Amino acid sequence: MEINEILSKFERVYKSGSDQWQCLCPVHDDKSPSVGIKYTKDGRILIHCFSGCPTYEILDAVGIRFDDLFPDKLENNYKSLKRAFNPYAVLTTLSNEVLLCAIAALDLSKGKKLDNTDTERLILAYHRIKEAYELCH
Repeated sequence: MEINEILSKFERVYKSGSDQWQCLCPVHDDKSPSVGIKYTKDGRILIHCFSGCPTYEILDAVGIRFDDLFPDKLENNYKSLKRAFNPYAVLTTLSNEVLLCAIAALDLSKGKKLDNTDTERLILAYHRIKEAYELCH
C-alpha cells in the first residue's frame, strides 16, 4: 500500500516532520492525535500509538494488514555478521596445535629431520594458531 492510501484511513492527520505524520488512534477514545506514522527510506511504514494501543489493533480498526506496511522486497544493505565462535573450541584447537609444535620442536632438538608431511602439518598448525588469534582480536 502507498503511504497516502494508509494515511487516508486515519482521522485528523497532519504532517509532523519529514515523512512523519500524527493522527487520532482508532482504537481508544482519542482527543488529540496520539498515533505516529513514519515512512522510512527503504519503503517501510511504521505505526505507533503513544498511548499504548497495540499496532495490530490499530491496523485491524482501519482495515490494514501488516503486509501492507512493508514493500515486497527490502534491499539488504547490511554486512553479514561473522559467525560467533565457541571460545572453548578455539582454546582446544590452540592447545592441540601448540602440542604439535612442541613435539616437532622436541624432535628437531634431538636431530630428527621433518619429512614433507610433518612440515606441511606444522605449517597448517601455524595457520590455525594465526586464525584463532585473529578470531579473538
